[in-house]
Amino acid sequence: MKDEVLYTAWKSLNRTTKGTGVDSLTIQQVEASGIENFIRAVKKELEINRYAADEVRRVEIPKRNGETRQLGILTLKDRLVQGAVKLVLEPIFEADFENCSYGYRAYRSAKLASLEVYKWLEAGSTHYLKGDIEDCFDSIPHDKLMKILKTRIEDKLILSLVQDWLKKGSQAGSSGKASGKASGKGLLQGGIISPLLVNFYLDQFDNHWTEIGLKNVEGESIEHLVRFSDDFVVLSKEWIDPERIKAFMGDLGLELNKEKTYVGTAANGFEFVGFYFEVIEEENGAGSVIRVMPTEGSIEKVVESIENIVSAESINNKEGVENVFSVNENKVKALNTVINNIYNVVDPWVNYYKHTDYAAGLERIEQCFNKKIKEFI
Repeated sequence: MKDEVLYTAWKSLNRTTKGTGVDSLTIQQVEASGIENFIRAVKKELEINRYAADEVRRVEIPKRNGETRQLGILTLKDRLVQGAVKLVLEPIFEADFENCSYGYRAYRSAKLASLEVYKWLEAGSTHYLKGDIEDCFDSIPHDKLMKILKTRIEDKLILSLVQDWLKKGSQAGSSGKASGKASGKGLLQGGIISPLLVNFYLDQFDNHWTEIGLKNVEGESIEHLVRFSDDFVVLSKEWIDPERIKAFMGDLGLELNKEKTYVGTAANGFEFVGFYFEVIEEENGAGSVIRVMPTEGSIEKVVESIENIVSAESINNKEGVENVFSVNENKVKALNTVINNIYNVVDPWVNYYKHTDYAAGLERIEQCFNKKIKEFI
């Protein structure tokens, strides 16, 4: 592994990560003792084939529906090496990836995915299949992944590293601690290289739309896939058969989430990557209007955040702010803190949805903002 790759990977590490791996080593500790020594030691392990992935520390992250998902926290050494391997593999994979894939890729985003969906709806492809892969990260089979990886990568060191990470990442018992037994499937959620490997594996799904020849007599595609990681939508001018997609997913060793996979027409509306799409026929029959809006869930999340921010600051200032025009600097400071924290939530939301019809959602957020600020004062 070249020095410049390792140093670039080091600079790319997320310095805001609070959790540490099983060794409890932090970036700040390495910077204090010497980055060069740390990188040199890791490089030496790789050169003499002494590198081995550490155990993964696992934590339970609560989800909005009350359930939890398991997140793996790597040691700093494993984060560095995974980041370096990602730098090597990413340009190789990118050369093959299809344009329909938008998640976890440079210069691509959910916003661009939403614009792609809008494009096909505007072209008249108003039949849709909204799909989601059941426990995608946890379900990808290692043998199938390694088989196709070997068709693209010949470097034995990289193949060995990926194999080791897959094994360590899948060793989890019901308690969240390593069980010592590898399940033979799954990519570690929290692993630096995991999103890239998901895209690499699901690229077979993207290629499927080219290979099966879903074209009309003019040779143009009649079904259009837009995918963001394990969330995807297929758009067409005709009804879409979900069984074909279900069967192909079965070939990949994956299953569709039954609750989140459904077919319909855009007149009924559907959600994708945080956006709500709907085609509305004009009353005079002159045509239709395509609406792209924030989802109800995204609006409610901001409203909930505003309420939590105000509540938290109210607890921190039990005496309250009786008069916002008071000379008491602490009371004015408390109000400024609340407003700044709220802006830190609302501004990213507006930026995410500014290319959509977000006025109604923003009005609800502003109403909540005004109400909670008055209560706080």
